[in-house]
Amino acid sequence: MLIENLLRSKSMTEVLTIPHARPAADAVAAMNKHRVGALLVADDEGVIQGIITERDILRNFKECAAGSSVEEVMTPRSKLIIGHKEDSLDYAMQVFTENRVRHLPIFEGDSLVGLISIGDVLKAHLKEVEFDNKMLEDYVNGASLVIG
Repeated sequence: MLIENLLRSKSMTEVLTIPHARPAADAVAAMNKHRVGALLVADDEGVIQGIITERDILRNFKECAAGSSVEEVMTPRSKLIIGHKEDSLDYAMQVFTENRVRHLPIFEGDSLVGLISIGDVLKAHLKEVEFDNKMLEDYVNGASLVIG
């Protein structure tokens, strides 16, 4: 399965962003409100400058509590790990595992088209496995009906 297919099946298609100059506390509030673990960070023109995740907040808790901005605690664009909508879910899982990240911004060329989490990929993988299992069960049961 391709990431493109996963993006089409997601219930939440909106990519949530937060301005880079906002207080980190606003990012925490937005993550809680929308029940997500990451927000993409945009500059004043709407260009993606990085990502702020729960891990960023925890790693920089002292700074966040002191009123730091999103920009001061986010993972900057220069360290941003991305995927492309043509990538496979297996590739995405490898990226998550090797880079120890849980969120992957997805691009088509230079355009942001979505954000997926490791949970999204696991859920899609589980559906594929369940489908394959059902097909095998039907095949075995159908073959036993013909033989019996």
